[in-house]
Amino acid sequence: MGNSTDAVLFPGMGPARAAELGRFLVIDPLARRLLGVAEHALGRSLLDPLARADEEYNEHTQIAFVLASLALAERAEREHGLVPVAVGGASFGERAAVVRAGALPVPDLVRLVDAVARREREYFETSHQDLVSQFIVRTPEPALGEILDGIGHELSGRFDDEVHLVTLRESELDEFVRRVRAAGGYALTTMRPAAHARMLGGLRDRLAEEVFGGFGFADPVLPIVSDQDGEPIRTGDEAASLLLESTVNAVRLPGLVHRFAGLGVGRVLVAGPDHLLHRLPGLTSAFTLLRADLKDTWKPKPRPRLPEAVAA
Repeated sequence: MGNSTDAVLFPGMGPARAAELGRFLVIDPLARRLLGVAEHALGRSLLDPLARADEEYNEHTQIAFVLASLALAERAEREHGLVPVAVGGASFGERAAVVRAGALPVPDLVRLVDAVARREREYFETSHQDLVSQFIVRTPEPALGEILDGIGHELSGRFDDEVHLVTLRESELDEFVRRVRAAGGYALTTMRPAAHARMLGGLRDRLAEEVFGGFGFADPVLPIVSDQDGEPIRTGDEAASLLLESTVNAVRLPGLVHRFAGLGVGRVLVAGPDHLLHRLPGLTSAFTLLRADLKDTWKPKPRPRLPEAVAA
């Protein structure tokens, strides 16, 4: 396929291993350069807290995840000769997408992620401590109605026909998981704190007032395809809104897939530590997927061995 049919898609954060991210930021040359930019923007070390992190989802792991994703994308685009016509991000991956599209420079994005993470932590210390968001798979959408009957919830994400994210009270989580399993589905990651839910409007308002007003977003050089409604984002204001409204808007990844296809995309680079996207039938059936992950990208590639006849 021609280069004109390429796109980049950044994954959301799965279970984050701080030590693994920190090691990658030191070993990989592209990531190491971004690490220097990030630490200068923060005015403090990023590696030190990663080395002693005892919690998976904090400002340090979030920043490290974005830096790793951007470095992986940069190398993979170069190695595969990709010329993206669009970029997108699933959930947290929106942050890397905004940088790759040229709407926000790395130093600003680092400061933004840091500020948002700190406000989120403060917010959840006093509000909605009883909420979680649960990933479920092999659960067709028609079955969800019966599974969720009588359980207060919000559908926080539809990643594929049988992959969903549901926000509910933790007191109802065991019963929800029991029903999912009884229907033949599986319960995966439980997100604490909750995400992508209308009931988090108070957090969204606080972020709008205290954080986002301090950053200026440029018009993207590449269109960013929204993971919330599949619409292309072409202005700085729309890029800022994408990140802010992700607090309360559900992820609707099939809309992004449909838009990529409408743009003529044939190859999609999934760039970043990914536990989900490369497994989604909606993506794998629509595009040729290329992966750039921590596990195999930064490691030195062995030199090819010559055939015995040639070597002799």
